[in-house]
Amino acid sequence: MKKIINYLFIPLLLLVVVSACSDEQDFDQARDLDVITDATGPVLYLESTEDLINASPVISQNINFDGFNSELFSDRVISGSLTFQIENSTSKQLDIRVIFLNEAGSPLDVLNFSTAEAPPIDIIDDEIFYGTAAGKSIDIIKSTSSLQVIFTNNSGSTSVSSLPDPKLIFRSSASFKLRVIE
Repeated sequence: MKKIINYLFIPLLLLVVVSACSDEQDFDQARDLDVITDATGPVLYLESTEDLINASPVISQNINFDGFNSELFSDRVISGSLTFQIENSTSKQLDIRVIFLNEAGSPLDVLNFSTAEAPPIDIIDDEIFYGTAAGKSIDIIKSTSSLQVIFTNNSGSTSVSSLPDPKLIFRSSASFKLRVIE
């Protein structure tokens, strides 16, 4: 009886092994691999005292910023955002304009902000998206070579805040998704 089971078992085992299903191995899948990372960091920090704002109705600052259009960044950036925070403890109602410029000095994008006078201290948080369906073109970021920031005082030159050390603080940070490997 054992011999009959062995004679039946071995051919049956061979039949199962031969007819087992398996997929052909595809080692080209690594070519379809996308590695994406997040890069986050500060971009700008500008500060102005109320005395300086009183002395000039318009303050303009040009900032060379080649970080966005360097090949390491611009060839890999997919999408992201810039976050702007403005803190105004002055007695001034201010308009702030940020202009993104390409290497030739031509405007690529313009952002406008307005702050109310203090007190209370006016704090604005605004996030601008690039490269997403709801955002602006990522090409703006890729082509930016410099930024121009313009502060316009709409409250005259005589008022003085009752708060200690009144100033305007303008800061921004960026968070972008970068394709590391294609």
